[in-house]
Amino acid sequence: MATKTRKHPVKLREIDDTDRQILNILSVNARTRLTTIAREIKLSVDSTKKRLEKLEKNVIKKYTIQVYDENIGLNLGVHVYVKLKDVTKEAYDALIKEFMTNPRAIDLIAMLGDYDLYIVFLAKDTYEMDEMKMEFRQKFSTIIGEWKEVVVSKLYKLEEYRF
Repeated sequence: MATKTRKHPVKLREIDDTDRQILNILSVNARTRLTTIAREIKLSVDSTKKRLEKLEKNVIKKYTIQVYDENIGLNLGVHVYVKLKDVTKEAYDALIKEFMTNPRAIDLIAMLGDYDLYIVFLAKDTYEMDEMKMEFRQKFSTIIGEWKEVVVSKLYKLEEYRF
């Protein structure tokens, strides 16, 4: 499922305490049944459904899952910071496409500041990560100026929003 993106700014929708309650319930478990949400926020199912539809239209981008990476053989999480050099639009677009289509790149973020891109990779082990790194760095050596890696040692919290 594709993530919704907006090309133009949208008027901010004011969310109230009831909307916050709904968002907090869904952030713990996005599969919470409508009847359970309605009971917890003390509204009818119909009213809850209408609120949820408005939130899905204006606030919620998508519903997703979090997996135990180690249980699917991806024991290594690596955060990579990339500084670009001598970039053309064509080379940049090719680099972005390469990262976007790589199944081991789970996050890709353009940044302003010391680095241009931030990527999170999952790999089976350091050997696989080194192979991926070398492939990217060789293929895009003309525009990758700096490649800084940080290995995740322990994950305490991940995408847990509270409203």
